[in-house]
Order: sequence, then structure tokens, then C-alpha cells
Amino acid sequence: MAARSLRVISPRRWLLVLIVSAVAVFALWSIIRFLLMTVLSMSAEIVRLMDVALIFVMGVVIITLLSKLIARYVTSYVGPTQSNAIRLLFQLAGFSIILLIVSPMAGINLVGALVGVGFLGIVVGLAAQAVLGNIFSGLMLVSSRPFHVGDRIALITWQYGKFPPSLSHGWLEPSYTGYVKEITLMYTKILTESNAVVTVPNATVMQSLIKNFGHDKHSYVGTQFEVPIHLDPDELHKSLNTQISKMPNFKGEEESFELIEISPSAYIVAITYKVNKDSEREIKALLLRAIRLALMSNVKQS
Repeated sequence: MAARSLRVISPRRWLLVLIVSAVAVFALWSIIRFLLMTVLSMSAEIVRLMDVALIFVMGVVIITLLSKLIARYVTSYVGPTQSNAIRLLFQLAGFSIILLIVSPMAGINLVGALVGVGFLGIVVGLAAQAVLGNIFSGLMLVSSRPFHVGDRIALITWQYGKFPPSLSHGWLEPSYTGYVKEITLMYTKILTESNAVVTVPNATVMQSLIKNFGHDKHSYVGTQFEVPIHLDPDELHKSLNTQISKMPNFKGEEESFELIEISPSAYIVAITYKVNKDSEREIKALLLRAIRLALMSNVKQS
């Protein structure tokens, strides 16, 4: 109930709570800081480093919360995709400002450090190339927009080829299918058809073949199954159509029914149906049930 009640709080109240909390934290730290320097006689250098750490952590927290608050506020005006882009750019600008603020406080000449890092900078750059690659890929996704937040997409990529696909006809191609929930600085979050949230690095998304089903009112449901060699494929096909005709909730148009593999003891059938978007899971369950009944019927007749 508490979590649900927080969601209905207005953006102005969230902002007020955030400001009051930040003021309270810094006021408390001022008291602690005074006690550290007077009672414990802690050196000013250590206290200054603690100041920098506090400002950095608080800045990151405030920027993160503010970005979510702004995105939530503007979603009703510009849509989820635009609000996600605004949140991403706000975070990038905010984190950059925090870095510019805390660097002089920590005694770091940021410009000089960037210019004169030399070999160390090269090493750090190579070590951080994956992180930077994800950040730049996230900015590219926001600017090029191969998909929008809320679109149903399928990612086809070699990096994750060993994992089972979530695409309903995954036997055709190794894809990861679901609805785009969020694009962050590092990751793209996808809610798959198995109701699991997949977090994919932005660099991987940029290197993937992306199928966008968001602009098509139709989708496809398919599967493959093994059939004993003595069963006639044509009779099995007829029996399957008979079983499907008995299911009033099955709304689909057959696209293909074909043999794709054969062995001395069995053959494999691949079947695909065109269905309305957002009905894939329901139709897939009915299709599997119809296949089971058709196989049982043909086995009994043989």
C-alpha cells in the first residue's frame, strides 16, 4: 500500500520532499562535520574529502530522482519515448555538472587531467571502453530511434545465441522478443513474452538486427514438433485443422505447414500462423493443444 500511495504523489510534492531531504542531509552533515573537526580534531584534508564524497553521492541520487520525476511529469505531454530521451539527456548533463563541481573541491584540475593523462589515460580508456560504448550507444538509440518505448521488438544477435529465444517462432531465428520498457545510459530494458525483464547492454542492441513489430497490426506464432515416421503428414495436417476449427478462440491464419527434417524414425514439422498482435501467447497455447490432440488422434487411427 505504501509503494502504491507513493506513485500518486504529485510531482510538486516529490520535488518538495526531495529538497527538504537534501537540506536535512546537509544540515546533519554540517553538525557531524563540526564535531569531527572540533571534538575529534580530524584534519581538514580528510574532512574535505568526506565533503566531496557526500556531494558526489547526493548529487548522483538527486540527479537520478529528478530525472525520473521530470520524465514522469512530461510523459503525458510528449509520450514515453520523448520523456525517456529527456531523462537520459538530463542525467548525462547532471552527472557532467557534478563532475565539474567536485573535481576542483578534490584538488583535481579536470582539464589538465584530461589533457595530460598520457599512458594512464590510454589504459583507463581501454578498460572503460565497454562502459563508454554503452553510453554512446544509448545516445545513438535515443537520437536515431530504431524503436520507441512501448514498441514490441525482436533483437537478433550472435552474443546471446546460446540462450533459448523468447520469440514465439524462435526456431526460425535466435531472437529476443518483448516490449521496450526503458532506455538508460547503459542498458535497454525489455519485458519479454515470458514476463521477464531482460537488461541488454546498449552496445549489444546497436550491433543487433532489430525487428520492430510496433507498426504492424499482425504478428506470427509458430512452433516445430516431431512426428513418428509412419504418420501421414497430409492426414496430420487435416486432423490439426479439424482440431483448430473446434476452438472458437483461435484467431489465426495459417502461413505454412512444412517438413523441415526427417530421419528413419521421425520427421519434424514446422507450422506458422498469422495472428493479431498482442494475442500471441493465447494463440500459441491453443496451437500446442491442437497439435497434441491431432497427434493423439492420428496415433490411435494408425
